[in-house]
Amino acid sequence: MVVIAVGLDLVETDRFRLLYGKLDPDVLDRVFTPREQAFDGTDAERLTRLAARFAVKEAVLKTIGGLQDGISWTDVELLSDGVSTPRVSVTGGARDAAIARGISDWLISLTHGAHSAAAVALATGAAGT
Repeated sequence: MVVIAVGLDLVETDRFRLLYGKLDPDVLDRVFTPREQAFDGTDAERLTRLAARFAVKEAVLKTIGGLQDGISWTDVELLSDGVSTPRVSVTGGARDAAIARGISDWLISLTHGAHSAAAVALATGAAGT
């Protein structure tokens, strides 16, 4: 396994609240999968956790060249049960872009606090790709 790329993103939660704070289903559905939305529940911390998921999406997208034609936000999904190490599932155009770069997996780290959420994505692949 070799490191192919590193992505980092920081989301200011106040700005995120302005963009997503109304919890408009149409807006949320364009960015987050149903599974991502369901896991985050409905309590007061939901937007903070969604901001962290958004940071993961941005960090992963940075490892594959960004949000290009043929790639949607929902092509990158954070899989986390709140206990195990978070994982990323990449489908559609994002998967195609990852394969083209030789990326087969990501190591993810995320965090969030009162004012910000951040994520790092370490893209890896087989040696010699």
